[in-house]
Amino acid sequence: MIPSVSGGIGHISRTATLAQALQRLDPAVEVEYLLDAAQLRPFNIDATRRMGFRPRFLPPLTRDNRDAVARACLDDAHVVVDDCSRYLLPLRHAVPHVGWVTLAMHPLHDELFMDWPLIAQMDAVVWPYAPLVGVPAELGPVMDKVVRTGPFLDTEAVPDKAAARVRLGLPEGEPFVLYAPRGFPFGREFGHRVLAATYGAARALRQGPHPRLRLVLLAISDTADLRGVAGVPDPLPDWVSVRGVVTPADALLHTRAADVVIGEGTSTMHEGAALRTPLVLVPGPIAEAMLLAQALDRERAATVLTLQQATPATFASAFLAALDGNHEHCAMLDRAHALVTGGGGALAAARVVLDIAARRHAIKLFAT
Repeated sequence: MIPSVSGGIGHISRTATLAQALQRLDPAVEVEYLLDAAQLRPFNIDATRRMGFRPRFLPPLTRDNRDAVARACLDDAHVVVDDCSRYLLPLRHAVPHVGWVTLAMHPLHDELFMDWPLIAQMDAVVWPYAPLVGVPAELGPVMDKVVRTGPFLDTEAVPDKAAARVRLGLPEGEPFVLYAPRGFPFGREFGHRVLAATYGAARALRQGPHPRLRLVLLAISDTADLRGVAGVPDPLPDWVSVRGVVTPADALLHTRAADVVIGEGTSTMHEGAALRTPLVLVPGPIAEAMLLAQALDRERAATVLTLQQATPATFASAFLAALDGNHEHCAMLDRAHALVTGGGGALAAARVVLDIAARRHAIKLFAT
C-alpha cells in the first residue's frame, strides 16, 4: 500500500480498510505500507502504526538510486495499491512483474486528464465513490480499467448505537458531538474556524436545552494543534474529550455512537451516512468534498453549511435539529444510508486486487 501522505489521514484509513478486506478474503495475504518520505507529513507515520501496520519509507529518489530503490522496496510485491500516489507508477519499469492498482480521487483540478499516460498503464482504477457523485468524463478513455466499488465501508459488524456507546465506555444519557480534525488537512484557517464553531455551539447548548452534551475530538495526533484556536480555551473543559488516531473499526464505533457528526471530507460523510448518524457537513475546499456534500444536500440527506456559515449560532441550530430529531429527520438519515451503500466497497476492491495478484504471480512463475 502506498497511500498519499501529504495531507490528512483519510488515505491511510481507506487503504487500511482495503487491507483488512484483503485479509478477510485471504488470511495468507501480507500487507506492507510504503510511505513516501519526500511527501510525508509526520503524523501519518503514527496514523499508519495505529491502523496496525509498521510502515517502511520510500527514500527521496534520484537518477542514480531510482531503480535500486524501486527493486528494494517493491520487488517482493505481487500488487502495489496506491491511493492518490500514482505519480510513482514509473517505478514499475524496474519491477515489471508487479501489478498496480490506483485508488482514484475525484479531480481537484485537471489531474485525471493530465495523468492519462499513467492511468492507461494501470491494471485497474478503483472508483470509491457513491453513485450519486458519478464518474468524471476524464476517465472516459480508460473506462475499461475503472471498477466502481462505491465507498469503502466496513459497517456490517458495527453494533447499534447503545452497544457502541457501551463498548467505548461512554456514559449513558450524555449525547455527544463528534469531530475529527485529522490534522487540519484543509488548512489551519478552515480547521480552526470549524473547531471554534463546533466548540461554541456545544457550549451554548450545554447552557441551554442540553446541559449534558459532550464534545469528542477524534484523530488528534498532537494536542498542541488545538492550542491557539480563537474561542477554544486551553486547557479544555472536562466535557470535551480528546482522543488520538484510532483504527478504522474504532472510528466507526465513534461515528455510530455519536448524536451528531461534523463532516468535512468524503470519508466522514460516507461513514456517517452509512451508519445513519446525523451529519452536519462543512465540506472542505476541494472538489470531491464539495460534490458529495452538494449531492447529499440536493437529496435532502444531510445538513450542509458553507464555511462562511460556520458560526456557533448556525452550528447550534443544526445540532439542535439533530438532537431533537423528528420523523422527517429520521427519513433524512434513511435517504443518506440508501445513497451511499450497496456498491460492494472495500470487498469489491479487494477481489480486484487478489485477481490481479494471482495473474501477476502466474506471469512471474512463467517468466522464471
